[in-house]
Parts: sequence; structure tokens; C-alpha cells
Amino acid sequence: MSLHLRYAAISDRGVVRQGNQDSVFAGSHFIAVADGMGGMAAGDLASAIVINTVARLDVPPPPDSVVDELADAVADANRAIRRQVADDPQKEGMGTTLTALWFDGEWFNLVHIGDSRAYRLRDGGFEQITVDDTYVQMLVDEGRITAEEAERHPQRSLLLRALGAAEVEPAFQTIKGVPGDRLVLCSDGLSGPVSDADIARTLQNAATPQEAAETLVQQALDAGAPDNVTVLVADVVADDPGEQRQIIGGAAADARLAESDTAVLRAVKETDESEAGDGESETTEPQPRARKKGRVWRTVLACLIVLALVAGGGVWWARTQYFIGVSEAGTISLYRGLPFEVAGYRIAWLDTDSGRPAEDAVDSVESDLENGIRVDGGTAAEDELSALVDPAAGNESLDPLCATAAGETETQPAASQDCRED
Repeated sequence: MSLHLRYAAISDRGVVRQGNQDSVFAGSHFIAVADGMGGMAAGDLASAIVINTVARLDVPPPPDSVVDELADAVADANRAIRRQVADDPQKEGMGTTLTALWFDGEWFNLVHIGDSRAYRLRDGGFEQITVDDTYVQMLVDEGRITAEEAERHPQRSLLLRALGAAEVEPAFQTIKGVPGDRLVLCSDGLSGPVSDADIARTLQNAATPQEAAETLVQQALDAGAPDNVTVLVADVVADDPGEQRQIIGGAAADARLAESDTAVLRAVKETDESEAGDGESETTEPQPRARKKGRVWRTVLACLIVLALVAGGGVWWARTQYFIGVSEAGTISLYRGLPFEVAGYRIAWLDTDSGRPAEDAVDSVESDLENGIRVDGGTAAEDELSALVDPAAGNESLDPLCATAAGETETQPAASQDCRED
């Protein structure tokens, strides 16, 4: 007996974020959710590239080699992201999760990388069928913290794997479909603020996938929705639901990213063309450099953090984060990385040194600087640094005496010196 999918999908910007970096696709044979990351480094572009690439799988899977074709599609998407970074180095750090199911009428072929989740409700039983590729999940697996502690862990969003890294290792599994199954794919914008118990209750009570998706998104919004919220609900049914339109949402539906002359489809098209070429490698000289860079990074990371972070690219993700702190010279500086230790090591790289002594700041701000002031995105970070160290901006973060001294010309160094000594 051939089974069918009845589905619904919603992607919402959420309450806090200014844009949507999630993407979603739903069709009769293929469903997928991608959660982009990278802030100013174009996380929305990364998720759109992936969804626009893998959406080609919304056809009946082949009777054999289905896993190979699924893996090839994911590899194509990852190459398209990497090509964008090669063309525009400012996009370094862009990446995305991916959780997708390819359905043949009986079996689901699942591919998963990152922390977007797949859940299943079957005969009243509810379970998560993916395993988060996160630092805290690794700690849970090792027995170092409990699942309850993981939900409150300050590093719960630290990914170990994502598409966009030079090397990716998605997880694959095969799941049998049963009439009455209700499946959910979602970004962590749902699974973060809404508990598994509430998700399960909503799935049990909703009459249709559309009702379930709408209710789940609203629950995330009611909980504050600090991130983008994307929910896809699919029911496994015996009766043919008739023609259903494909759903494409979030960043992948943004006209600026989805039109044929945009970077997304150009990247995908270039990937396809390179594979259809005469067998020559895509590049010649850059390849040895890329391999050398990969070896160096793996060596360094092995000395810095646990093996799982090395294998998955957690430090790659850390380089997309920004904070303002105090340099070794005692000046207010902008860093890439994390203002705390991971596995006993500090993962941070100096980006911009303002030259302004941290001692010039009022006590409360100086304390915040010592702990690291997190900033979302590179442009916002530079603006925040400028506002913090520029007394002409009218901020009250600096001591008034120091602000006056800092405004003097270079021919009056004594005033600045007296300020620091005070």
C-alpha cells in the first residue's frame, strides 16, 4: 500500500529578529527545514541556497541508490555555499542546518545536520527522531550533564556541525511510515522556547497539520520567540489527499534570493555546470591551499577543544560571533569568538583594537567589558564599539573627565594620562 503526505508549513520572523534566516520546503515527496546562521555573513542566503538546491528531490525516490542521491544533493548545496564564500570572503561564516525527509510512499529517508529537529507522534507516543549536533548534546551523551540541565546551559546553541563548513558529515537514517503518523520538522525557534511536552500536546489535539503548525508557531511567539520560528507538520495518510501545492517559505521564498538572476540560483547553477564539465577539477592552485588550511585548522582545534568540536566545525561557528571586551593591553576591543571558555579554552580572535583604555569606562561598563559584551553581527559590533569609545557620541559609558581628556588633541597627552591615573 502506497501512503501519502498531507502537510502544512509556516515560517515566522519571530518577535526579536529583524529578518528571517530560516527556510522551509514541503512537497508530496520531500519536506525540509533549514536554519541559517552567520548574521551579517548571510545566514538567510545559506538556508535559501540549501532549500533551493534540495527541493529538486520532490519526486518519487529511485528504487535504489536513494541515500547516494540524497547525499549528492546535500553535497551540491554545501559546495554552492562554499562557492559564495570564495566569491565574497565577507560571507565567511555563513552556514545552515538541514533536516529533511524524502518519502517513497512507505519509507522516509532522513538527512540531518545541525539542531533543527524532527519529531514523530505515533499512537499517542511522542519522540524526537533526530539528535542535535550541539555541544550540550555531546555533554548529555557523555553523561556530564542531564537533559534538563542542557535546556538551561549557556552554550546550548553552540553547533558542532552545519552546512557551510569545509567538511560536513550529515547523519542519514531510514524510517518506516505508518498511517496515522504525524511528523514535525522545526528550527530551534520552536524547540527552544516551547517544551517537548507542549509540542506533543498540540500535535495530539490539532485536527489538521495546518492547525498544528499555526498553534505551535503561536506558542513560540507567546513565549517571546527570540529566534525565527519555522514549523512543518506532515501527516502520513492512506487516502490520496489530492493535489497539494508545494510550499516554500522563509528566506528561500524571498524574491531577492529566489529569482533566477540572484546569487542563490547562480551558485546552484554553477555547481551543476561544474559537475557536468569535462572531468577537470573546479580549481587547480586553490585546492592545495585549501587542504593545507584544513590541516592547520584541524591541528590547532585539536589542541584547543574537544574532538567533537574539531570534527564538526564548532570553532568555525564561533568565528561568526562578536563581543566587545578588554585586550591584553587593557584597551576596549572588538573580538570574534566567544567571551567564555569552551572545554577549558578561550576561543576568541582580536578584530579591532580601539586604543581606548578600559579604565576610561564607568565601573559598571568596565565590569561588563571584562565579561564580554555580546553583539549581533559584524556591522552592529563595529557601530557599538564606535559608540562606546567615542565621547562625541554623547554616551554615558565613559567617565566625563576621561571623555574630556580623550577629546583633547595629541599635543596635550598629559590630560589623558591624568585621566587614566585618576
